[in-house]
Amino acid sequence: MEIKLFNLRLKNFKGIKELNIDFGGKNTNIYGANATGKTTIFDAFKWLFFDKDSNDRKDFNIKTLDKNNDPIHYLEHEVEATLIVDGQDITFKKMLQEKWVKKRGQEQQEFSGHETNYWIDEVPIKKKDYEEKINSLIPESLFKLITDPSYFNNQLKWTERRELLINISGTTISDDEILDTKEEFKTLKNNMQGRSIEDYKKVVQAKIKDLKQEKETIPVRIDELTNTLITEHDIDYDKIEKDKAKANEQLQQIEATMTNIQTKAAENMKIAGELTKAKNELEDFKLKKQTEHSQKYSLELVNLENEKNLLESKIRNKQTEDSERKLKIEQDQEKKAELYKKWDEVSKLTLEFDPNSFVCPTCKREYDTDKKEEIKKQFEDNFNLHKKSEQEAINKEGQTINIRLDENTKAREQLQKEIEELNSKLKETNIKIEELEKAKEKNVDFDITSLPEYNEKIKEIEILEEKVKNIASGEDITNLQNRKAEINEEINKLNKTLNEKETQEKTKERIEELKDKEETISKNIQDLESQQFALEEFTKTKVELLENAINSKFEIVKFRLFDVQINGGLVECCDTLVNGVPYSDVNNAHKILAGLDIISTLIKFYNTSAPIFIDNRESINEIYNMDTQIISLIVTTDSKLRMEAM
Repeated sequence: MEIKLFNLRLKNFKGIKELNIDFGGKNTNIYGANATGKTTIFDAFKWLFFDKDSNDRKDFNIKTLDKNNDPIHYLEHEVEATLIVDGQDITFKKMLQEKWVKKRGQEQQEFSGHETNYWIDEVPIKKKDYEEKINSLIPESLFKLITDPSYFNNQLKWTERRELLINISGTTISDDEILDTKEEFKTLKNNMQGRSIEDYKKVVQAKIKDLKQEKETIPVRIDELTNTLITEHDIDYDKIEKDKAKANEQLQQIEATMTNIQTKAAENMKIAGELTKAKNELEDFKLKKQTEHSQKYSLELVNLENEKNLLESKIRNKQTEDSERKLKIEQDQEKKAELYKKWDEVSKLTLEFDPNSFVCPTCKREYDTDKKEEIKKQFEDNFNLHKKSEQEAINKEGQTINIRLDENTKAREQLQKEIEELNSKLKETNIKIEELEKAKEKNVDFDITSLPEYNEKIKEIEILEEKVKNIASGEDITNLQNRKAEINEEINKLNKTLNEKETQEKTKERIEELKDKEETISKNIQDLESQQFALEEFTKTKVELLENAINSKFEIVKFRLFDVQINGGLVECCDTLVNGVPYSDVNNAHKILAGLDIISTLIKFYNTSAPIFIDNRESINEIYNMDTQIISLIVTTDSKLRMEAM
């Protein structure tokens, strides 16, 4: 794809009020002194397509400023460009403007933000569609690479540059192919166990780091253990063992004696406990019987009072229901009397004819005799039917009332019978309560000694009290306890000395284990460092192949993909060299030429070209021919911009 810039128009963009440049798709030189707007042209071009300036910054100001460096409001900031894409014209336009709103009740408008509008070939379009159209022509990342000679070396990370160069080289050699070229690589391949070179390199580095950290701690730990060893002592451990055995024998004899004394004491305590238990049981028995006696009448009275309250409640409920049914009977009797009266009124009704009923409503003439008789008969039939209907309704309502009267009358008879029975039971209950209260007043004090169980418990207590009197006083074991404590203290001292012997032996064994571990770690580190060296050799071999393949694609620049450290190790990198000098150390002219050499290769690789903007073009005497449009920004003494198509 070939993209050329045909026309570029700026309006109120970074201080340029109005500027229209006709490139015509040709190489163009733009002359002007510093701060006349040369770089602004490249900024406008980048902002139009990617919302960024020539330094790839998204956050930059495009507004026109006043003398106090404050934005001038209410301006429309526009950039419009016509591209020639494979011979086809496409016009892109973007406008940034301020939004001002007037809130209700306010006279002045308030600034509320910005909005950006987009057009393609003069057709308004949404931002998403606008960006999709641009990306369909050329992705942003590729556009930057082939339009800005400094972008590759100044904006890309070295890892991104390296990845791009590998893609350009077209080399297809795989890691497995390189691993099969040397014997040490084959061992490396087996140890990788399916991991990638990069992953295995991380594994080896991590293991070496961990092992070295662990190894550093071992001498310190050995010194700490060595300092705990007793270097000078004359201890007869055999004699200590015999003294300990003798002390344990004495301790066993004392403990046996103490056990016998404690057994007798336990038997005595058991008898005393039985006596206490018997006395407690006697008190509990007395309390229980006295409580049962005092509660005998109280419980019966409570039950009778509850029964009385229940009967009174039932009587009240029955009486309430009887009153309600009596009221209903009285109300139905009144309704029945009204029905009798209504029946008489309906029965006495007579038919009276309206004379106007026998006159034709149309011609106002009286009907003939037959017609009159017919009308009379119809009236009489309707009257009799209505009268009969009224009487039937009265009769039906009267039957319903009779049913209710009969039902409520029978219910009252049953209620009065039940009330009479309940009153009889209530009377009997009151008599029982009165008799029980009299009996309670006459009751005498309760005599507990009359109960056989009480006398049996008294005898049991007397027997146990006799046994307690005959118990001999226990032997004092205080001296035995003191002697036992002395022997235990002696045994503890002997154990401490014997434990020191065991600790010393274990400490020596641990020191030897740590020395063996240190030696094993050193060997493991050596093995891993051999693997690390093999990985570096692999990387060196691979990079040499890649460097040769990559450097063959360029004329001026060469690339170094690894750096040799002082210790001989390899560190991956991606350094651009111009005639053997690092890119960062060459002058501006060589940097531009190096960038053009890279762009030339990228254009061939991607088969895509776009206008190249060269800032500070005056530093280069001559550039080689390139099959793409070049726009040179040249510093001169011109106070205003001057364009020259080549």
